[in-house]
Amino acid sequence: FESGRRVFGTEDGRLNVYRAWTASLWRDVPMGAVQIALFEGLKVFIINAPNIDFDVNTLQAEAGLGFICGAIAALLTTPPDVITTRIITQGDDAENPVGFLGMGQRVYAEGGVPALFTGWKQRCLYWGPAIGIFLSCYCYIRTYAVIHGTLGTPPLL
Repeated sequence: FESGRRVFGTEDGRLNVYRAWTASLWRDVPMGAVQIALFEGLKVFIINAPNIDFDVNTLQAEAGLGFICGAIAALLTTPPDVITTRIITQGDDAENPVGFLGMGQRVYAEGGVPALFTGWKQRCLYWGPAIGIFLSCYCYIRTYAVIHGTLGTPPLL
């Protein structure tokens, strides 16, 4: 209860929640857009490539393509992730709390571009498989719904 009161019960706490939430939008919206655009674009490219004989609609192919696209999206959105994490950890009692742009400038001033990509390997290794699983499940359910005209329980694989 004390943590909840400190975060939501004080103006400084609510302001830090707002700063962290807006920063997470700068991370999560591009992450989703990049992974979906790459996934669908890569599938279309493979389907239309005359020299590639590969069924992109299998569960395994969608998981693999999702892994690749999720890892790329994770890499590209590492800087906003670093900034969001730093905003969250600055706390509501920071002497001069800053938002997304201010924290980005601070991180860059402290370590340049490498500081903005801190943790990129871990982020890619986490999100690659997670997005691969998500997109393969999503495509499986979508295909089932299209074939059967319903979102009923899909059969076991």
